Amino acid sequence: MKIIVALRRRIRAIANFAKPSLIPALIAGAVVFLGGNIYERQHRENFRKDLKIDVENELNLIAGRFRAEFNTNIAALNGLANGIAVQLEMKESDFSKLASKLLLQNPQLVRVSAAPAGIVTVTVSQERQQSFVGTDFGRFRAMRGALDRAALTTKPVVVGPVRLPSSRNGFEIFVPVSSNADGRTAFWGFVEAVLDEEALYRSARLNEERMEMREAGGRDHRHVPIHLAIRDVSVSDNVLEPFLDETGVFLNSPVLRELILPGGVWELAATPVAGWAQEPANSGEIRLATIAAVVVVVVPIFLAGGLVNERQRNIAKLKARESEVMALSHRLNLALDASKIGIWEIDIATQERSWDDRMFHLHGLVRTGGDPTHEEWRATVHPDDIAAASIALFRSLDEGLEHRSQYRVVMADGSIRHVRHVGSAHEGADARAKITGISWDVTDDVLMTEQLRAAKATADMKNAELADAKDRIEHNALHDPLTGLGNRRMLDKALDRLFAANAVKSEGIAILHIDLDRFKQINDTLGHAAGDAMLVHASEILRSSISPDDIVARIGGDEFVVVISGAPDDRALAALCDHIIAQMRQPVDYDGFPCRFGVSIGVAVAHRSTADARKLLVNADIALYRAKESGRNRYQFFTQALEAEVVTNKRIADEILEGIERDEFVPWYQPQFDASTLVLSGVEALIRWQHPREGILTPDRFLRIAEELNVTATLDRLVLQKALADRMRWASAGLHVPKISVNVSAKRLQEKDLLASLKGLSIMPGQISFELVESIFLDESDDVVTANIDGIKKLGIDIEIDDFGTGHTSIVSLLKIKPKRLKIDRQLVAPVLGARTEQALVRSIIDIGRSLGIETVAEGVETMAHAEMLGILGCDLLQGYAFSRPLSSEGFFAFATDRGIRLAS
Repeated sequence: MKIIVALRRRIRAIANFAKPSLIPALIAGAVVFLGGNIYERQHRENFRKDLKIDVENELNLIAGRFRAEFNTNIAALNGLANGIAVQLEMKESDFSKLASKLLLQNPQLVRVSAAPAGIVTVTVSQERQQSFVGTDFGRFRAMRGALDRAALTTKPVVVGPVRLPSSRNGFEIFVPVSSNADGRTAFWGFVEAVLDEEALYRSARLNEERMEMREAGGRDHRHVPIHLAIRDVSVSDNVLEPFLDETGVFLNSPVLRELILPGGVWELAATPVAGWAQEPANSGEIRLATIAAVVVVVVPIFLAGGLVNERQRNIAKLKARESEVMALSHRLNLALDASKIGIWEIDIATQERSWDDRMFHLHGLVRTGGDPTHEEWRATVHPDDIAAASIALFRSLDEGLEHRSQYRVVMADGSIRHVRHVGSAHEGADARAKITGISWDVTDDVLMTEQLRAAKATADMKNAELADAKDRIEHNALHDPLTGLGNRRMLDKALDRLFAANAVKSEGIAILHIDLDRFKQINDTLGHAAGDAMLVHASEILRSSISPDDIVARIGGDEFVVVISGAPDDRALAALCDHIIAQMRQPVDYDGFPCRFGVSIGVAVAHRSTADARKLLVNADIALYRAKESGRNRYQFFTQALEAEVVTNKRIADEILEGIERDEFVPWYQPQFDASTLVLSGVEALIRWQHPREGILTPDRFLRIAEELNVTATLDRLVLQKALADRMRWASAGLHVPKISVNVSAKRLQEKDLLASLKGLSIMPGQISFELVESIFLDESDDVVTANIDGIKKLGIDIEIDDFGTGHTSIVSLLKIKPKRLKIDRQLVAPVLGARTEQALVRSIIDIGRSLGIETVAEGVETMAHAEMLGILGCDLLQGYAFSRPLSSEGFFAFATDRGIRLAS
């Protein structure tokens, strides 16, 4: 482990030594290395250029030998051909003699033949082979082109190589023979000869020379060993495969040379045996020289740089230490000047003092020469502090303890300066015991301490005031500023306190939730001041109606809560509610105006099962809601039945919202018939709820709760969309319903985007009617409703007034709205058979409608007798159980088609 640590330390030292010269050495080494690399690359390029030149020279030499060999053999064959041309009737024996002599003189030739008109008549060969006489060269397609060229150009043609019967390869030479008998040139035929391939290569010294070069170890100063390839390129668009190819020469960027032969062209290709990428013989020497040059340049730079760096480091350390000493001295002086600290020293044996300039300044003295005497020091100290300061100093001198003291210095102008001293005993360089210390001005600290004491006294006084203010704030936070009653927060705390004390089980608690009736009218007509006066009056009545132990709080604008404790029974609570209602109904004078208002009260009593104050408040609120719903100015006790009703309504409300999401609301259709002809004239779309558990539910089971949820407009929109879809489905099946009446609620008519949504539906004029209840027309000031009704009529949708005769629609409203139909309520239709008064009333409604051009529809027609009577009275359309109950879409289609009911055109 020690060896490793020492080695690491040595490596670090070497690295620090060489670090400054690292970059210059790297640059110099890189320059030398780059120069050597460039030289090596240039040398390699020159070598490859020389190599290519040597390969070209070698290829030219081989091409020259090939040409010489071919020319020699062709010249001999030309002599034989000329002899035949002179003596066309040469005997076979004479030809054989000449041919044999020719073969003897030209050992590369292995066969010579005479072929008049391209057909061999005589042949002489050095090999034993099958009979060649009678062979027609024109029969071979490969030969035919060569024969044609030879005959056309009257020059020899070389073909091959071809396979000989002896399994050797050779080149065929065709020499054309022509005669000039009677001054005319006549083509006779050919002299054919076969040149042995191996013999040709031997004659050209191709194989021998290459073998010698390889045995000699490769390239010499005259020749370079090469790989050779030869192919026939006589026909430019039909380059043949190489007939001589060593290791795919044509694929390795060869040097090319064309050899023009009689009647053909060869392409010679050559590459060096060692390849083009071979390195020069002296590449290793160049690299070694480059590395040596790098070492020679870099090592001295490293050494020189390390030595220079070592010197610079030593100089830098000296300068750093000098700068550090100067900086420390400067910081010390700066700190002493900034803090105004004086330095002093007292010799224990002689009690001589040694002060710096700041000590003189702290004591208000001017330094005139040496250090101060004991008397000079006493003269500067406040008389009351001299004794304590001297005792502290002598104790430190005697006991050798840390010296700490503080005294007042009287300045020349009479001002007082507080000076604090801290020192410690030590032995000086002369082996004498001394006390050395520092002193500084603490006048500001003393004054600040005095100010803090005064501020603390002031703060204590203000804290008392804040405590009083806190109590007032807490009181205001828990009480209503107008009535002085507790607010909702105080009520919650009081209920929590009562329930925590188990007051419910021991005594019982009742809550009265009180809401003022007609308070808003007083506020709106007489102003908020009158409303505030009524609230104060109501709070006084409530406070005077209960015992001091009970609680009354105002929790909202006109809402109060009274908490009764002490086991109240229902009879006493009822009497209290009657008393409060009676007192509240008494008129109250405000600036000469008698103000009247009432109250509605919800009462909830805590039982043993009621363990939550919030739950008790909710129960009282539920009872208050029922009291208001029942007619106001009354009280209502909370019961389990009332809670069950609320829970049921909540469940139905949740199921309505879920039913809208699950598309459970559908239209059912009740047919409407013409009163005169009993022809089906339309249907009324009535909403039904396909409840997942209870089946089909009628509107009386859910419509009131839907109105409270404010979803009636959504239900109207769903019914209209589904009614239009059913009408299209009926029409596609051949059932064309003249019109469909759809109920529209007041909420739907108040939608600003109603007309835009209707324009997106495919509604034809006269096919849809909107049934509106009479109460919609009572508020004629609603501009949105009026604009929507006008827009609906412009879209071709008829307006019908539903339940006519039960509301307050005026003749003026009929003239203004101009509905298409009036729908007579079933309450007027039911007694029409036996009551003349109702008959007259129905007749009057029908007559009013006719006079205004408005049709009438009677609903609730229970019997055919009713239908007959209404027809006599002049009613236009009839609807009721006498004809059909409301039916589903499929049920109505079956009703209209199975019975063959006629439809109005």
